[in-house]
Amino acid sequence: MLIWEFFYFLWDDPLFRKVPGDPKDYVSDPKFIEMRREARLLALEHLYLQIEILQQRVGQEKQIRREGEAREVWTINQFLEVVSDEEGERILINRKVNNMDPDFSFADVLTKQMAGGI
Repeated sequence: MLIWEFFYFLWDDPLFRKVPGDPKDYVSDPKFIEMRREARLLALEHLYLQIEILQQRVGQEKQIRREGEAREVWTINQFLEVVSDEEGERILINRKVNNMDPDFSFADVLTKQMAGGI
């Protein structure tokens, strides 16, 4: 959301209006103006809290993804220590080929394998 949109949100509040316009443009009751201002600022505060929560979730998701990627590399390295070079190379080539295929989904293959009892 752009900054000017926030000011548009508060355009009729005398506190945020440098040039007083036609009094008909806004209600002149000070109590009503104060209540409306408080409601709008609370809405903005809620918006910022939601943004902060979403930013924290994105940070957590990034950390989970990084951990998953590191786990995968660690696991591959462990397998390559046990599996023959030829077998390891074959598996990694298959992985690269499958990774380049836009119709291939590792998640779908795993789901089918799990459903098959493997």
